[in-house]
Amino acid sequence: MIKKIIKVTLITCVSILGLFLVSLFFGARYPMDKSAEEIEAKYLEDSSSFINIDGVNIHYTDEGTGPVILLLHANYANLIDWKPWVKTLSPNYRIIRMDIPGHGLTEADPLNDYSMPRTVFLIERLISSLGIKQLSVVGASLGGTIGIHFTRNNPEIVDHLILVSPGALNPRVRGSNEPAKLPKAFNLMTQITPRLLVKGLLTGGFGDPSNISEELITRWHDLLLREGQRDAQMARMRQYVSGDIDQVIKQVKAPVLIMWGKKNKVVPVELAYEMKNLLVNSHSIEMIIYESGGHQLVQELGQETAVDALEYLVQSNQEAM
Repeated sequence: MIKKIIKVTLITCVSILGLFLVSLFFGARYPMDKSAEEIEAKYLEDSSSFINIDGVNIHYTDEGTGPVILLLHANYANLIDWKPWVKTLSPNYRIIRMDIPGHGLTEADPLNDYSMPRTVFLIERLISSLGIKQLSVVGASLGGTIGIHFTRNNPEIVDHLILVSPGALNPRVRGSNEPAKLPKAFNLMTQITPRLLVKGLLTGGFGDPSNISEELITRWHDLLLREGQRDAQMARMRQYVSGDIDQVIKQVKAPVLIMWGKKNKVVPVELAYEMKNLLVNSHSIEMIIYESGGHQLVQELGQETAVDALEYLVQSNQEAM
């Protein structure tokens, strides 16, 4: 068995090295980029809209009526992943989804600025452009960290904050005011991006990898291959700074629901309890731990998490009356 694993690993490494040398020699990517037109033809939603915010053509959807909920996806993810939430919540809520710049159908930022302040600024401008005065914010992983910063910056308009496996307390980036120094070899991912790489990302994020669908792998891979996105993803990774995240969390005043997978390998479940303890100024805190869930709760337990979010919001609004 061990010999077989070593053999497969060697074959994989040799194959990747071969692809790298070919791409280096010919100056091409593997797979080749897909045009925006090709990707949009396949992944546009019936409710899709675009708006230019400070030079960035942002893809978003606006569905349902009622109190507003903004959904912010994880890194490498896209707004389509939230479909179970839209189906569950839109009968009673107005649901805004957006593709964070460099993801999905939102183009790369022409300023090549993927910092936290820039990202929050673009979201604030989008919300303002849509005439939204009050909303609840839901963020998964990267979207959770963004949601924490957005809520801290805009306490007067955020009613609730729902954090779905936020990456904010990841020890590799926690509290740093400088981007992580990633090896130059990481740039290889912008040149060689096999479907197997995306499958690996999802496998590490699911509590039960057998729940990963081929459709999900294909969609994530296709959207990553959209022209400009691979470079944008790498730029975001190299620019990412969580800031003094502990202090930012302490400044959040809105009621918070924390959702966490017990099998989360990216940010272990112990950090859920630490997150709760840091929310010293939140009006109220509730937490749900999913025994079978990993890091990618939206993708793995979409319906279950959506129902729990709905129950939380309904109950919170009833208690506020």
